[in-house]
Amino acid sequence: MIKDVSLIIPCQNADTKLFQLFKIIPNWEIIPNEIIVIDSSLEKILIPKDFELFVKEQNIDFLLIYKKNLFPGHARNIGISKAKNSVLAFLDTSTSPSDDWLSKGLNAMKHQNTDGVWGNTCYQADKFLPKIFRACTFGSNPIKTFPGTIMKKSIFNKCGLFIETVRAGEDGDWMSRAELHNINMSIPENFLNYDELNNIGFKKILKKWFRNYIFGAKLPFFRAHKDYYFYAISFVAVIIAFNWNWILASWDEQSVFYIPNITKISILIIFIIYIYLRGIFLPRKKGENLSFIFPINFIFIAIFSAFLDFTKTLAFGYSKFFKK
Repeated sequence: MIKDVSLIIPCQNADTKLFQLFKIIPNWEIIPNEIIVIDSSLEKILIPKDFELFVKEQNIDFLLIYKKNLFPGHARNIGISKAKNSVLAFLDTSTSPSDDWLSKGLNAMKHQNTDGVWGNTCYQADKFLPKIFRACTFGSNPIKTFPGTIMKKSIFNKCGLFIETVRAGEDGDWMSRAELHNINMSIPENFLNYDELNNIGFKKILKKWFRNYIFGAKLPFFRAHKDYYFYAISFVAVIIAFNWNWILASWDEQSVFYIPNITKISILIIFIIYIYLRGIFLPRKKGENLSFIFPINFIFIAIFSAFLDFTKTLAFGYSKFFKK
């Protein structure tokens, strides 16, 4: 069934993934009558003949817009401006929807009387390192994402468009604006699959993390990042511990205030708290199974989390003091 929906897909050097998405669109329960691909690859992609034939036979308006090296927000903004329908759907080339994704989303909007439904994405991980990375970040539970979102075009009149000058984080920034404007959105039960974690190594993860947080640091919803509370409290605790016996006990071991090895004890406590929070508590909260976390993987999760947190801190510092 064809319906009046505009599907917007940014693509950058991911023609293989895009073509995989093209292959499943004919199987959808509801197919959009307009598909807009914003291609910002180094070289313009060539649309497969079978997909060209499909959109022609189904009388689907297909628009391929080529502009080199666009950031995702800029690409989406172009798609939004070109869309002819009042309802828009958004996908990324790395997200794989089910055949009923669009139909269930539209039904949810109709029966729940909402302005749209968010994307709901499950991050796939089949190898050890991707599983550790997922446990440190996204978790096994599906999470709310902009890719997969279906909404009324009029929402952008309230919330504005995407920030065009950042490489990452523009979708989270826009979603936070939608919440501030009390846009009536719901989260569907079905979810999309994201499988890029299986194709990324340790160095590439850290490099991507650094790049994303350099760009994301300038966005408003990143400014009060809660991780810094832990680091600030830990730093103050170590300073207090280091000076405790000097200030309160004057290094008198007989004093009631004297605590032996207080600095070492304080650092050990902070270390244990960090391992518990990053290696056990947060992964469990995000849906990781105890059978994966224990008996030893929580150590790898905590260590990798420390690398990510350090990388994030460097990115925020670099963005603040060096990047204009």
